[in-house]
Amino acid sequence: MNRMNKPGAERSLQGKRKRTLIWIGALVLLICGILPFPIYRDFIFHDLTLYRQVRSFNQLRHPPGTNQVALRKYIGLYLGNGNHCDYFVGGLRRYSGDRQVIEAFYADQLVEGSGIGIAFVENGDFPEQVQLWSLPPGLQHLSAWLDPSTVSADHLYLIYSFDIDLDPGLDIRCS
Repeated sequence: MNRMNKPGAERSLQGKRKRTLIWIGALVLLICGILPFPIYRDFIFHDLTLYRQVRSFNQLRHPPGTNQVALRKYIGLYLGNGNHCDYFVGGLRRYSGDRQVIEAFYADQLVEGSGIGIAFVENGDFPEQVQLWSLPPGLQHLSAWLDPSTVSADHLYLIYSFDIDLDPGLDIRCS
């Protein structure tokens, strides 16, 4: 009698196939899930850091007579030449009243331990110093925040916070 015709041998062969499939599945999970963990761990860390900064930014108190027009957030490398990660959160607000009162209102507030900046729109755009040193690429002009043809640029200011020089790890957004 041939070994393959025995019922026990057939069960043994099915067991080997099942174990082989389990090992192949485990290997696929290992390669797709665990080995790239250092890469997506850094993505998750930076996303959570930005989330905390946005949450803290949203808890700022704002002066009476102001309302939010736009909110932007950014993660990546926007100041310097590499090997760090920068975070930016900013809100464009409309105001009525005195600029000095608005600046004084925000003077003692922080976002995740970082100070905040204020830039008033002048001549239809942000001041050049703010564009060059405080705003990330793509957000340096008022047109990136709103459509100037449909919204007046009068009486607008930008309140923003950024945190720089954090370890990028393997997050490609920070390279």
